[in-house]
This record gives sequence, structure tokens and C-alpha cells, in this order.
Amino acid sequence: MKYEDFDRTFKSQTTNLSWEKQLSLSVSICKKLFYDYQKFSERNDWGDPDLLLDAINLAEKSLSHNRDMTAVTALLQKVNEITPDTEDFVDASYALNACTAVYETLEFTVDSDPTHIYNIGRYLTDTIDFKIRESDHLTQDQIDKHPLMIETRQYLIEATR
Repeated sequence: MKYEDFDRTFKSQTTNLSWEKQLSLSVSICKKLFYDYQKFSERNDWGDPDLLLDAINLAEKSLSHNRDMTAVTALLQKVNEITPDTEDFVDASYALNACTAVYETLEFTVDSDPTHIYNIGRYLTDTIDFKIRESDHLTQDQIDKHPLMIETRQYLIEATR
């Protein structure tokens, strides 16, 4: 599946999901991306993986419609503080995607805007794209056909059906 086809389908499908499925998908993606943040934090002795996990757990608790808006608001600020700047760290891209996915997941628990879910899915595909490009210098067509990208896009398409 070419990038444009995937993007159009994924965007359309994310808006048609129930709130619970949208949040469940975003939490699942955050968990997938978390390990990249954890590795970044260990390598650079910077950040707070435990705080990011706390934010993911709080978002997951929202699935039971038990939302603590005071805690969400506090964590939004704290997640922003532990989000690396790519100008400060040369290896921050994966960690940045992990943090922004968590941040947007928390925002989704507040405003229920499905655009957040689309963006969170894009953080996952962007991370995979970066990893593929890091190991090989491939064209977009080759990246579209890479097994890891195919698997990631299939996961997102299936999860949004």
C-alpha cells in the first residue's frame, strides 16, 4: 500500500471509531513508542520515563470513563517538560514522537478530537520510517514495501476497522 493510500484510509477510519476504540488505539501506540523514549533517556541521561508511563497509565484509566482532569492537566505540562528538543539532542526524533503521542493522547481524553488519533498513528509510522531510513537509504517506494512498514500500516488499518 502506498503512503498516500494508507494515509487517506487511516485518516478516514480514525474518525469513524468509537471514543473507546480511538483511546485504546492511542494508548497501544504510546506503549509501542515508549521504549524509544526510554532508550533515549538512558543514552542521554535526560528525561523521565516513569513520568511518561504515568501519563500512559492515566490515559488508559480513562477508558473506564474515570477521567481525572486535574491530573491530566498537570501531566500535560509535565510531559511537555520532558519532551526533548531536536535542536538539543541529535538523537531525539524517536523520543519526541513518543512524547508527542502521549501528549496528544492526554489531549484526546480532554477534547475527544479524532485528529489526535490520526496524529498519534502518524507518529508511529514516522518512527518506523525514520528507523528504516536509518538502516538503508531507500526510496519512498522501497519504504512502502518494507516488511516493517507494511506490518505497521496493517496494524493501524486493522485497528481502525
